[in-house]
Amino acid sequence: MLMHNIRAAAWSDDAGTNAGWHSLETLLNCYYREVAAPEGQVLFASPFGQNDWPMALRSANGGGRIFQLHLPHSHVRLVAQANPPLPVGRLRLRSPLYGRMPEKPWALVDWRDVAALLIRELSLREGVAFNDELLSQICDSVENVMAFLSASNRRAGAAQPLTGYIESEQALVLGHAFHPAPKSRLGFDENDCARYSPELRTHFPLHWFAVPRELLRQRSLLAQTTDALIGEDAAGLAAPDRALIPVHPWQAWHILGLPAVRQAMAEGRLMDLGPLGRDYIPTSSVRTLFHPSSPFFLKLSLHVRLTNCLRKNAHYELEGAVEVTRLMREVMPRMAMFPNLRVLEEPAYLTVDFPDAEPTARTDVQEAFGLILREGVQSIAGEGITPILAAALFADDAGGMPRASDLCRAIARRERLSYLAAAERWFDAYADGLIAPVLHALFAEGIVFEPHLQNTLVGLRDGWPERIVLRDFEGVKLVTGRFDENRLAHVSPAAGQALWYDEERGWNRIAYCLFVNQLGEAVDHLAAGDAVLAAKLWRIVRHKIEQYQTAHGSRKSAEKLDSLLSGAPLPAKTNLLVRFTRQADRHATYAPLDNPLVEAGQ
Repeated sequence: MLMHNIRAAAWSDDAGTNAGWHSLETLLNCYYREVAAPEGQVLFASPFGQNDWPMALRSANGGGRIFQLHLPHSHVRLVAQANPPLPVGRLRLRSPLYGRMPEKPWALVDWRDVAALLIRELSLREGVAFNDELLSQICDSVENVMAFLSASNRRAGAAQPLTGYIESEQALVLGHAFHPAPKSRLGFDENDCARYSPELRTHFPLHWFAVPRELLRQRSLLAQTTDALIGEDAAGLAAPDRALIPVHPWQAWHILGLPAVRQAMAEGRLMDLGPLGRDYIPTSSVRTLFHPSSPFFLKLSLHVRLTNCLRKNAHYELEGAVEVTRLMREVMPRMAMFPNLRVLEEPAYLTVDFPDAEPTARTDVQEAFGLILREGVQSIAGEGITPILAAALFADDAGGMPRASDLCRAIARRERLSYLAAAERWFDAYADGLIAPVLHALFAEGIVFEPHLQNTLVGLRDGWPERIVLRDFEGVKLVTGRFDENRLAHVSPAAGQALWYDEERGWNRIAYCLFVNQLGEAVDHLAAGDAVLAAKLWRIVRHKIEQYQTAHGSRKSAEKLDSLLSGAPLPAKTNLLVRFTRQADRHATYAPLDNPLVEAGQ
């Protein structure tokens, strides 16, 4: 029996099949990277001579190897046709997946089976109860992906920079390739998902409240106060002698359920104005909203669990965002040797504060209303550069939007190059703008960016990378011992404490976000299984690291980078284990990955 590559068949007409297939592969990739590979539970073997495998696999003549996963605690075996993944890349199945339970024959297994089997295996491994919440998140994610794929909002690519930017923010129909529930939105019901999901190209008005200014807590590094800046965005709304505060319309429902808010409304201190004004567009984070004519993004609190976290703006994160902006204004002139880097400031925050409320209620109100202003991308688009979300460039499915491989094919046709040559040149330009400034911020300034795919925009001109834009100061940290603590005089102890990483934690964060989450996905996408091209792209990464050390490095950077280039394992964030153990994202650990930079130097 000829074994077909069911990847092509799966991605056809049935959204449920497609969503389930993607979840199955994603779950296997998470477990493979975080548990199975480090603990030696995986083999890749020839299909010949294996008499106890399913007949369909034993008779396969489509080439490739057989992926075998042994779950030692539940005594389950899983097999499918698949080649070993490229370094730092994804496992991609080329056949259905078969499972064999104790005392049972081989049988086909689907994503539901795999989810239950892996959670059960982890439960036995850790000696804890089955995690029903994680299973619910996985099911929720699959249902949402099915809805996104069913909507058929295919994008063909936009000619105008801002339109192209918006399309990229709304293109992530599948989400994080190494998260067990990348599109889970626990807290949203079906109608909420339909109304507020960026993948469905939604837009909606903000929900507004009015409050006396003495009940505001705010800080702005700009010429105007935060409430004045927001007031400019609230043209046509009127609440005499009060400040206007926008919230996400779903969050308004959460806010109106808080006892302290209900009391304030009964006393006339807080007014609910309802949904008003122009429509805003949700970006890939769901809670950060954009309007093309507004100079600022609105990063709003949203008490919905998206992937690992409730997406609220904690009171210390409000302070931290503005303080990091203040520090970045000191640092960026010293980063002038990297002219293609742009960092989006977060220069103002605002929230409501009830100082007479008991401490827990006061914190709940502050976090429910918390709002951060982030610098917009209009000035970048005004230069004729199209800022595109990096995650969309390297996605398996970007809703029809041109991805990096599509751009390289277009460049190859236009400039009469081979795809391999175009991909190498494109990747070289992209890596050139990304690697050196991120490393320099860490080693020379003690600043840990969080340059993962969803925090990075790639500015394109005629399809070529010309600008790297980093955003979201929630993940930016300062290295202890490398940064003068006296420079943080403007923040509370809680906000200051949340900003610090020790050197090892800072390096792991950079190594994961930069080399695994971002560059690893870029190589895997562009190479598309071509080991020769993948090796060439990793050679470019190695060369950029060596160039940085020669031009700007120090003894401290040499210590880390020499170890990296000599083969130290790369750290991979353990999203599956974080969700299984119900840990906060800040407690995530890292699994070791084989380092492709060693072979790249040979």
